[in-house]
Amino acid sequence: MFYIFEMANNHQGQVSHAKLIIDKFSKLAKDNDINAAIKLQFRQLDTFVHKNFKKSDLKFIKRFNDTALTKDEFKEIVDYIKNSGLTVAATPFDNQSLEWFNDFSIPVIKIASCSIDDWPLLNEVSKINKKIIISTGGASIETLRKVYSIFSHNHRDFAFLHCVGEYPTPVECSNLNRINILKQEFPNIEIGFSTHESPEDDSLTPFATAMGCTIIEKHIGVTTDSIDLNSYSCTVDQIQDAISKIKLSQIALLGQSISQKESLDSLKRGLYLSRDIYSGEKLTNDDFYFAMPCQENQYNVSDIENIIGTIACQDLICDDPLLKSDSRNSLDEKIIQNIKDKTKDILFQAKIPLCGSEKIEISAHYGLEKFNKYGALIIEKINREYCKKIIIVTAGQQHPTHRHIKKEEAFELLYGDCIINLNGKEIEMIKGKPILITKGTDHSFNSIHGCVIEEVSTTHSTGDSIYSDVQINSIPLSNRKIKIKL
Repeated sequence: MFYIFEMANNHQGQVSHAKLIIDKFSKLAKDNDINAAIKLQFRQLDTFVHKNFKKSDLKFIKRFNDTALTKDEFKEIVDYIKNSGLTVAATPFDNQSLEWFNDFSIPVIKIASCSIDDWPLLNEVSKINKKIIISTGGASIETLRKVYSIFSHNHRDFAFLHCVGEYPTPVECSNLNRINILKQEFPNIEIGFSTHESPEDDSLTPFATAMGCTIIEKHIGVTTDSIDLNSYSCTVDQIQDAISKIKLSQIALLGQSISQKESLDSLKRGLYLSRDIYSGEKLTNDDFYFAMPCQENQYNVSDIENIIGTIACQDLICDDPLLKSDSRNSLDEKIIQNIKDKTKDILFQAKIPLCGSEKIEISAHYGLEKFNKYGALIIEKINREYCKKIIIVTAGQQHPTHRHIKKEEAFELLYGDCIINLNGKEIEMIKGKPILITKGTDHSFNSIHGCVIEEVSTTHSTGDSIYSDVQINSIPLSNRKIKIKL
């Protein structure tokens, strides 16, 4: 689940108040262990508002003028969000504002419902390689198909949010069935919910989550003696209540099936060895019999088709249970050996020795079978207050887009060729010229002919890499990180 905390104009044109909001909601995110962004709004008022109306008392123009910030002030707020550990998102309302996304290294572009058919703006956004999240309030399916075509044809990572453009939205006007329509019409993209209901009523977001939404956007703010919130913006306590209910809905959706599985698995027969097996032997049907109980981490009868033909990793004793650590697929073994061979060859060509005590890991983001296209081999040299790693990327391989919550790192090319992408900007790495990657910066890298990169960073901690592709984040670390020895 990705939360977007929409600050809008609730900073009241004050950097200090914006920082107060960020402090409170970043703490909320950390306390609840959630992936969240603070969202701002960008308008170039010099050109966004017609010159004859700049001093108008019209509702929105007056608000924009009263809460306007300079570019330097926005930069200060953006840096403050990054340092808080949250992601930065922003909504551009005009083409001129798009320049700030690169200037400030902002990874997420949010399109407002009022811009859903602003074709000049959308066409420019589609040229930018960032995460793009689009509210769909008031838009017809025909309009959304056109928007979908613009971004899909440019191979962009984008999502649609169901949204009702009434502030606050009465529950009876929420039209949550629109979520199902969006999922059916656009099955290959993320669908979320941008909600404007009264903060006193947080019943809709759990329903949206249950319907499959993976992005939730809510307006936020902080009250003071001199600042009140509008009728659709939430306090920290109100967001906390909403998060708690969303988590409860997720538990309700998943918990029963998990409980049933555990109960039913305990009634299944486990695989037991019918003879002594030596390390390296291929397992056959004749090597097993089936009996209760099925013990912890033991293969059961439903696994038999996947076990036949695998290779024993160690000597096994007759009548012992076959555990999930006892065998490995022979295809995996061949892939791993191929990775080792390619790695040794690159290190030899690069004249980079190993001492033998390093921690070495295959990072297979989509599984070993796709490693030649997606992944890297990572050699950990030191990981204390600072960390040093060697990263090997083979020919034609790419490392998917991700960011770090805690660590800051510097990459330096030692051998070969490498293109690194920082927040959508491609940079060709040059030997002797390190590239700094600050925390919260979306980055990926790839090599045409293969390369070796030296990484020096602050301490690395497990789970600090957040991938843009939610499919990767959903895969357990144990399934995409494999420890080996060269």
